[in-house]
Amino acid sequence: MYDVSILGGFGLLLLLMAVYGYRISARTAEDFMLAGRGIGIAVMFFFVLFSISSAWTFYGYPGFLYRHGPGFSYFIWGCLAGLVGMYMFLGPRIWAVSKLNRFLSPVETVAARYESKALRFVLSMIILSAIVPYMADQALGVGLGFEALTGKAEFRIVGMLYLSMLCVLIVLLGGMRLAAWVNVVLGAVYTVTFLGSLVWVAAAAFPGGIADAAASMDPAQLALPGPEGKFTPAVTSVVFLVGLLALCWPHVVISAMTAQSKRIFVWMPGLALVAGGIFFYTVPFVWGVFLAPALSGLPDAKVLRLTVPEEAGRIAAEASDAGAALSGEEIERAAQKSVTSSCDKIVQRAVGAYMPSWAGVFVVLGVIGAALSTAAVQLMTSGILVSRDIIHGCFMPGAGDKTLLLITKGAIIAIVTASLLIAWWYPVALAEYLANIATPGFAQWGPAFVGGFVWKRGNRYGALAGSCAGFAILAGCFIFGLLPGMAVIPALAVNLILYVAVSMATPSPSKEVLRKFFDEVDVFLSKTA
Repeated sequence: MYDVSILGGFGLLLLLMAVYGYRISARTAEDFMLAGRGIGIAVMFFFVLFSISSAWTFYGYPGFLYRHGPGFSYFIWGCLAGLVGMYMFLGPRIWAVSKLNRFLSPVETVAARYESKALRFVLSMIILSAIVPYMADQALGVGLGFEALTGKAEFRIVGMLYLSMLCVLIVLLGGMRLAAWVNVVLGAVYTVTFLGSLVWVAAAAFPGGIADAAASMDPAQLALPGPEGKFTPAVTSVVFLVGLLALCWPHVVISAMTAQSKRIFVWMPGLALVAGGIFFYTVPFVWGVFLAPALSGLPDAKVLRLTVPEEAGRIAAEASDAGAALSGEEIERAAQKSVTSSCDKIVQRAVGAYMPSWAGVFVVLGVIGAALSTAAVQLMTSGILVSRDIIHGCFMPGAGDKTLLLITKGAIIAIVTASLLIAWWYPVALAEYLANIATPGFAQWGPAFVGGFVWKRGNRYGALAGSCAGFAILAGCFIFGLLPGMAVIPALAVNLILYVAVSMATPSPSKEVLRKFFDEVDVFLSKTA
């Protein structure tokens, strides 16, 4: 009952914020979709940091490090490098050109650069196909939190529905402005619970806290390729590259379009690197690499480490006792799923073992904050892609603000429903949703996006050929189970090669486009304080 009251009160607080945001917001597409282009540096920092720090940061990242060692941290450093590059070089340009031409979405901006309605449709569908699984990642993360808190598997779906309903209400009522504001509140809850639980659990389990936990570690846990041999040099290189592709994340790109002024892009790279990389992402790293393994290694361990061979043996023995005939492949698959779920819940399991029972619900609030801060921005971006780029851009060019807002809100409900179905049907490791599905998908609009702002010779034919071919390769590898975790390499390579080769072999963009996207932007940025 206590847990229900806390979770209900938290949801009510967010709902009141959503109602307030609705009352003060302007009823225009620009205000709903881009917060009136008025986000300042303080809100922008929390907006961006916590829109990329999701349930996988709270659960998936520590869980993956706990299982495989520190190799996955290369993904984080790749992400930070990509974000710094985005805000230093590309961010000011997309902000300027969208402000000058009243563009309302990143895809609209890129499609205008290439003068292609077909490309607008293709890029929107590619990005949506990656956003929906990323939304599923957030729902599944909160579901795992509810499951770990209650100890009952059926509460996973309750957590997934709780997050989805909150997300829909926040976005429908307040749009992008409220999503940004809520991130400040959610980020504070997230940070306090994540850091506080780390310190509390370490102090409860070890006399010297985190220092003792680190000293008790098996050196093999800290070395590559990790306990299961996953992170070979080739894999760590790919992981870093996939992280670097964060500069293509659509929710990061659209945040640049909401900026109040050019000064945002002076401060954001340093804040992202120092506050985000050196401080914020150190917390899940310590959780996954030092504290969780040390807890599992204690003589009276309250948090037991599950391994695939041990779990496979248990599943096989239980099946034999029950008279069920399972194949070796089925046993292996069930064991992998069980170990993945156990590792993704390692933070919540440790909290339940070493902190008072009342504290567990506050940690779940942190997970909800982490997931909701990302899901709201992702959902808002998805709705914009459907209404502004697919419906308005390709089928109903004369639609007004009222129609666009209605379509956006309808798309939001449909996308949440689709993400819930995926989370229920395909519950893989949280880190794998991001690194193996969402980010490689986002990357397939990368050559067209980046090339459109840095290379004048890039044209619609190259952008279409590269994007379609890259996505086709990525989808084929996923469907047929080819190159797991590595498919982004051939997909992105073919995408980039075709973009350059086809652009060079076909006519140059028009002088009007080059003037609008290069000359006018250069003049505007040079004159803007």
